[in-house]
Amino acid sequence: MNNYRLEIRKLKPEEYQLLRQTTGWDPIAEEVVGKALENDLFSVCVFDDEKLIGIGRVIGDGAIYLYIQDVIVHPDFHGRGVGKLIMDSIEEYLKKATNQNSFVGLMAAEGVKDFYKKYGYQERPAGRPGMFKLIKK
Repeated sequence: MNNYRLEIRKLKPEEYQLLRQTTGWDPIAEEVVGKALENDLFSVCVFDDEKLIGIGRVIGDGAIYLYIQDVIVHPDFHGRGVGKLIMDSIEEYLKKATNQNSFVGLMAAEGVKDFYKKYGYQERPAGRPGMFKLIKK
């Protein structure tokens, strides 16, 4: 049995950057990361002893629109229940933070949609496609 430790607190930019590097996503400047993390509605870290192995964030307006963002588990710990710990913690937060008809969104990485379906998330219908814009400067 694993003895993972969960911390519900603001993420530190260096923690976020450390796990983000394991994803292959494009880098983000440290000062930008710091500003973003300060604005989180909720964030959680999972540790194996002292090693950070997973994170998750909730962003949004805190009432009507909330988005699950950056659920990242270190590749060495995939399939070991770390993502479940993160999502269980996020779902507990959402039970308290949401209201009637609050919208909770997320964008899932390839191959993990079934994981989120277990929590009641659905794919958008074909007639209601999602869209996004990525700014490059």
